[in-house]
Amino acid sequence: MEPNGDHVPETEEYGISSTVFRSDRPFHPGRLWNLVTEQLDSGRFGQVLRSKGFFWPAGRPRVTGLWSQAGAVARFEPSGARDDGTSQGQELVFIGTGLRADELRAALTDCLLADGEPVPDDDAFPAWETYGIDDACEHEVPVGAAPI
Repeated sequence: MEPNGDHVPETEEYGISSTVFRSDRPFHPGRLWNLVTEQLDSGRFGQVLRSKGFFWPAGRPRVTGLWSQAGAVARFEPSGARDDGTSQGQELVFIGTGLRADELRAALTDCLLADGEPVPDDDAFPAWETYGIDDACEHEVPVGAAPI
């Protein structure tokens, strides 16, 4: 409580706002890495102070990633394993000042793997110790088929 009763919420006083991005398609890891390392902190989308949530990079089909960024420090690590056919996707929140939410959501949408686009061979995100969770078991691979 303010001594004179004139409380101004921090969201108004400092211009803090947030936006949420959701999608059920995986991210193209190269495009997302470029966005995170070259554009997110550039001021193009306002000043992103914090972002967090869950994400799914293509090429890591059975692992949900944990996204945690504060200032110039960002961490991307495995959060949980999924069975094939389990619902997956992105749910990220971005908090900052002067956010240009529509531009940020459009840039994130551009990072999604397009329908029919092949999963890229390269993935700039750090390798995750998933202890074989993304490896197919022998009984899951049809005879004569290449492993997933």
